[in-house]
Amino acid sequence: MTQQQDSGRLAWADMCRLIAMYGVLVIHISAPIFYDYRNIDLSSFLVANALDSIARVSVPLFAMLSGALLLGRNMSKGMGGVVSRILKVAIPLLFWSVLHVFWLNYGTGKLLDIPSALSQALQGPVMYHLWFVYMTIGVYILLPVLQPISVALLSSKRLVAYFFGLWFLVNSVTIYFPTDIINHLTLTSFLKWPGYFLLGFYLSRSEVFGKVSIWCSAAVFIFASVTTFLVSWRLNSMSPVPVEKAFEYFSPNVLIASCAAFHMIRQIRLSAILVRPVAFLSSIVFPVYFMHLLVIDLIKAGLFGFTLNLASMSTFTAIISLSLCTFAICLLLAAMTRVVPYTSKLIG
Repeated sequence: MTQQQDSGRLAWADMCRLIAMYGVLVIHISAPIFYDYRNIDLSSFLVANALDSIARVSVPLFAMLSGALLLGRNMSKGMGGVVSRILKVAIPLLFWSVLHVFWLNYGTGKLLDIPSALSQALQGPVMYHLWFVYMTIGVYILLPVLQPISVALLSSKRLVAYFFGLWFLVNSVTIYFPTDIINHLTLTSFLKWPGYFLLGFYLSRSEVFGKVSIWCSAAVFIFASVTTFLVSWRLNSMSPVPVEKAFEYFSPNVLIASCAAFHMIRQIRLSAILVRPVAFLSSIVFPVYFMHLLVIDLIKAGLFGFTLNLASMSTFTAIISLSLCTFAICLLLAAMTRVVPYTSKLIG
């Protein structure tokens, strides 16, 4: 277990946040190729499918990391700053929602209507990647309920087996073997993403998993990711439309890969010279998440003063080049916002 710290920060947590963010970029850049699989050559589809399969753990990693850092606290002296946590996420969500609405309307010549944009944001995500932020707010609302559950999990192996066994059956097994009665029992909503938060907490505190070697976790991650790749290839080869079933974040293959990746990242040990830079980059991941789709569009449009000739590149090179370029620009822009005091409250 890595205990490197810089001003109270865990080095492995900072690395986990950066790795997860880059993985999200790979997913979103690979997706258009994956969805266009009937109009492209097989090799391009397989490359996009492979990279997406490896990166699928990214979103669960974000959820598991939040659970590892937030859960396990005593709630007897208050509600744990629930309102402040919600506002810390909700205010940037509204800001970026307005910005995204402006960008979506820019090409049509429509004027920015801020009240209308805020109204859209209050109804739901104005851009598809923002669903995760809404989900995070929902889990924050549940934190006072999840805290005692997290503490109870450490004190009862039977509860661990029951809770995570039920969570796996309800959310993972049913992806490949749908069961109508599960929906009628209305178990899925509460047991969905909060389960990943609790799983991250338990994996970070359990002595049992602390004994698992990084090589064992690496082998499990590779096996589960290859399974995702093969199942996705098989399902799509038999379907006239794209099938994302193997990519779903609660599929058994992605869930197992996510647990293995989380355990591997927890073993990361940074050299002392890297701890502070990584901590700073980790601290600006939130605005990077908000802006990355916008930056991808701006890069493709050549609005940063350069162009990437993606059409002349191989599929692998194009995805990696665009994702690295996007990541670098997003980090730079997010870092620049930190020059102005208190911008983090608005931008994230």
